[in-house]
Amino acid sequence: MLYNAALVLEGGAFRGQYTAGIADTFLAHHIEFRSVIGVSAGSLNGVNFVAKQYGRAASININYRHDRKYISMARVFKKKIINLDYLFEDHGYSWRNFDEQAYRRSAAHFTAVATSLNTGKAVLFTDPTGEELNQALKASSSMPFLSDPQETSQGLCLDGGIADSIPYDIAQQQGFDKIVVVRTRDAKYRKKPSSRAVKELYHRFYKDYPQFAEAGINRPLVYNRQITELNRLANDGKIFDIVPKKPIKIKRVEGNVRKIRKLYERGKKECEEYLPQMVAYLEK
Repeated sequence: MLYNAALVLEGGAFRGQYTAGIADTFLAHHIEFRSVIGVSAGSLNGVNFVAKQYGRAASININYRHDRKYISMARVFKKKIINLDYLFEDHGYSWRNFDEQAYRRSAAHFTAVATSLNTGKAVLFTDPTGEELNQALKASSSMPFLSDPQETSQGLCLDGGIADSIPYDIAQQQGFDKIVVVRTRDAKYRKKPSSRAVKELYHRFYKDYPQFAEAGINRPLVYNRQITELNRLANDGKIFDIVPKKPIKIKRVEGNVRKIRKLYERGKKECEEYLPQMVAYLEK
């Protein structure tokens, strides 16, 4: 069933395995959305969902987590702990290549959200293909301090979560009355204000991009405001919020494959529990 609705996917590095479980459950139930909007890890899950590649995200992060070509702390000083190029390269017969043809054929529109280094504001890549798609996904998913800025058609960019952690506002701007949001933090979670050390780090690392530095420093404040607004919209029945039922305890770059697999399975299980209410919301 293709719903005239938007699906919004929060990021969160390896917390995104929860989202992978949600997305695969949607695919298992033949649930599609007219618009899919992802930020950071949410964009990587979103593009697999649009291409209907069930299990691809889980397979990569479970089976290839310890492939040093993918993730290696030895590259920390090169700012390439996670090699995002790896996700879209051909690694042989057993590898599940990204199916761009299926992505292009999809009835859904896909939007990856990144943050401009020059302005500190969100930039959108809607229905990108080919090299622009790769650039957009890398930009959306590149974490500050740990990754180099990515060159894109809209200039240098980094992690979309800096400017817009949960981009439900993009779905609103696209004109959708029905919006499903998948979060990777539990309902009680709130970000603490940026410490003095974090502020200094942003100013030092991004001294040539002061607006980006301010966006990074102010992210906790903006995030907490988003959560307050999301709660209000959900209570008013204007969005449907899928939220982890308890805190997700996993490292940003988790090395324990058992934990990664367990989080993916948890996402599938909790999605099954949310499904009846979500379908009722979409069909109301």
